[in-house]
Amino acid sequence: MSVKLNTRQVGDVTVIDVSGRITLGEESNAIRNEVRNLTASGNRKILLNLGDVSYIDSTGIGELVAGFTSAAKGGGTMNC
Repeated sequence: MSVKLNTRQVGDVTVIDVSGRITLGEESNAIRNEVRNLTASGNRKILLNLGDVSYIDSTGIGELVAGFTSAAKGGGTMNC
């Protein structure tokens, strides 16, 4: 099963609902691109909802850290 992302707004927080597996390849790229696009668009508060994620490999963990760093450099925050 690949990763699926659904982005929604709750007040001033952008929530990314993630489901499936976060692994090397398309899945980790999708999350990276989504976080970068959101921060570039001015979204400063990002929350990753990982409740429906069945598996995260080391690359996926790396992408979560990279997303946090990217958001912080853009003056925002990202939480999981």
